[in-house]
Amino acid sequence: MIIDAHQHFWELARGDYRFPRPGDPVLYRDFLPVDLAPLLRSNDVDQTILVQATDSFAETEFLLQIAAANPFVAGVVGWWDPRVADGLAHVERLAEGGRLVGVRPMLQGVDDISFILAPDALATLKRLAERGLVFDALVDPSQLQTIARLCGSLPSLKVVVDHMAKPWRAPGRLESWASSMRELARFDNCAVKVSGFPFASPAEQGASVDALVATLREAFGIKRLLWGSDWPVAEREGGYSKVLDRMQALFSVA
Repeated sequence: MIIDAHQHFWELARGDYRFPRPGDPVLYRDFLPVDLAPLLRSNDVDQTILVQATDSFAETEFLLQIAAANPFVAGVVGWWDPRVADGLAHVERLAEGGRLVGVRPMLQGVDDISFILAPDALATLKRLAERGLVFDALVDPSQLQTIARLCGSLPSLKVVVDHMAKPWRAPGRLESWASSMRELARFDNCAVKVSGFPFASPAEQGASVDALVATLREAFGIKRLLWGSDWPVAEREGGYSKVLDRMQALFSVA
């Protein structure tokens, strides 16, 4: 069975997206189940995890409606931010249907994410962990130390680092990224999504995806690495099949 651990849908007329940007020739259009379903069939992908794309509970409700109508969606990672009033109540209400499997604040690019370690935030995350919800960490390499502190503070919370923490955004700090990943790997409650790599922009990578995944395999082992297409962003990288084939090759290395 193949499960795509990270994909998105969006419907631009909903009006609450910051991404994609108007004028993007590839991504600035609707991407919905009717677009993805044939790609899943042709690539023998059984199910997906649908991940939030903007910072609103309204979008999470939209995604949960999609999940209810499309059996290939195994679960939804919705938006949540500890700084939002009544955020826990919103998440618990959305989780009642059983299709919400995780939460994701949009942390990348935020200068200081220490607010996720505040007592109130940790108490909320403990409640969410008790519900079986996963914390998706959309972070930059410089934020991995905070995620390590989170993993250590709440061993009951399953934490998944999205897109390998995008080390290609800081090509001059790859050793620091690798060191942070090795530290994170000490926590059994942490896993990493191998996803989002910019195959189409080799000059900006700083390191090959082969080298990055080799580092992660050594640190985490194969069982704590998840594959995600990051579709429809994968359309920038040659399409769903190309991204899946590339990742299958990486995961099949002995």
